[in-house]
Amino acid sequence: METAATGYAGVDGLKVYYEVHGGPLAGRRPFVLLHGGMMTIETAFPDGFLARLARDRPLIAVEQQGHGHTADRDTAPSLDQMTADTAGVLAHLGVKSAHLVGHSLGGMVAMNMAVRRPNLARTVSVVSISYTLDGYQPELVKLQRDPTHQPSPELVAILPTEADFASWQASYRRTAPDPTAFERVLAKTNAMLSAWTGWTPDQLRAVKTPTLLAIGDNDFVRIDHAAEMARLIPGAQLAVLPDTTHMNILTRGAWLEPMIAARIGEA
Repeated sequence: METAATGYAGVDGLKVYYEVHGGPLAGRRPFVLLHGGMMTIETAFPDGFLARLARDRPLIAVEQQGHGHTADRDTAPSLDQMTADTAGVLAHLGVKSAHLVGHSLGGMVAMNMAVRRPNLARTVSVVSISYTLDGYQPELVKLQRDPTHQPSPELVAILPTEADFASWQASYRRTAPDPTAFERVLAKTNAMLSAWTGWTPDQLRAVKTPTLLAIGDNDFVRIDHAAEMARLIPGAQLAVLPDTTHMNILTRGAWLEPMIAARIGEA
């Protein structure tokens, strides 16, 4: 991969880290690539996913509050603040609108941009998200709200593994301003997700941004819920990828990337 241009954007008292891949931003509307919870840019996008997207157009990857190179705030994280932080990076780089691509928490930030800041979102391609917490598999909702719940073997099979957490922690220790903060940020992120009230049907019906929703057939998100979300968003497209989980869906780049390109082309 080419050497990325890196930097920080000052947003509401926080220096938000970003990388620019695929050459200069001038002249082409870029991708904005947004990682999942507790991941960094390097751990979030396997099998060359980032590099292949950056071959098509410039790409900005952002690390959210408390993730990777971006420090945590003393205040609790929120989806609206992460959206504002991402918008702040775009303003810092002089980008007026972009094609947003996000997985999990990053997908929630991308979708929230389409809801709250639609002028910045030319298209959104969101992977493995729901529009309310109750759209997750019922046992996962129970675990999210009660961390003492002992998950069934079926749920364990789709959750992050010990190896996943070890990889995330190792990357965090290498990059974070406070390498000891991983567990604290994890607790704050889980609390944010547990308290999240979602978007209303009316908010989704008002979305004008061309939208691609992609989930796995064995994802955290229920297929019927994703289908309902796609019906609510005008013109949204839904892709359900076979033999795919929340954790391995970004290894399906050979499927996802043409869908993202087609969504952009139609916009």
